[in-house]
Amino acid sequence: MLRFLLLLALGLCGAGAFAQAPDWRSAAPPLPLNAPITPITAPAAIGGAAWGPWRKLCREQWERLDSTPRRDCLDVAAVERDAPARATRISLAPGVLQGERLAVLRRDDGAITSFTHDPPDASRDGALAPWRRHFESWSLTARRIQPNAIFDLPVPDSPRGVTCRPEGLSRIGARQVLVAICAVELAGALGNTGQEARIAMVGRIAIDLPTGMITAQGYASRIETFRGGRSNGVAITAARNWLE
Repeated sequence: MLRFLLLLALGLCGAGAFAQAPDWRSAAPPLPLNAPITPITAPAAIGGAAWGPWRKLCREQWERLDSTPRRDCLDVAAVERDAPARATRISLAPGVLQGERLAVLRRDDGAITSFTHDPPDASRDGALAPWRRHFESWSLTARRIQPNAIFDLPVPDSPRGVTCRPEGLSRIGARQVLVAICAVELAGALGNTGQEARIAMVGRIAIDLPTGMITAQGYASRIETFRGGRSNGVAITAARNWLE
């Protein structure tokens, strides 16, 4: 199983997405920012509201940079405020579930206290784990980010998360976001294949200040596999996630 090892330098070159540059990190898709990034000089408070105006959560993944990305989305079918719980119930409609819905209860502090089928069906709850991990990867609990302070974000199915450094404040649409540079490096055996892999990831994220939801992220990955200590070659992939 892959395990986390060394952190990459928290820098990202300024070249455009998919530029043919020696630095593989230039493949990271840019964030859809509507304003320049302004460095923060005081702690930035994140969170306090359970949800924003979004109606869709989407992701695109490029397995090859010269190919068409694979896209999938979660539609926000309904949003209902639960005032006594200080939370909001969000109904998600993944297209692949053919008409089924998922019910998420997200508190104002960002904690996800419930993730079930809508209507509830205990016999199928085991199938919810991947969807819950996907949603949780977008959701941060309330916190204060110090200028230039390193902070970690969890990664599904991993004992360690991605390390991030705040870059500054900007806007996506009418909403203020905190932009951060994030990076991590992984290494380990590929199951029982007799091969080893080294995977490096680097990119930027935009965190919505009122809610703590990650409204956009774009990152590149460098994947190199080895057999008997000899490299099988390098693959560069990219992905972007966003709320709209």
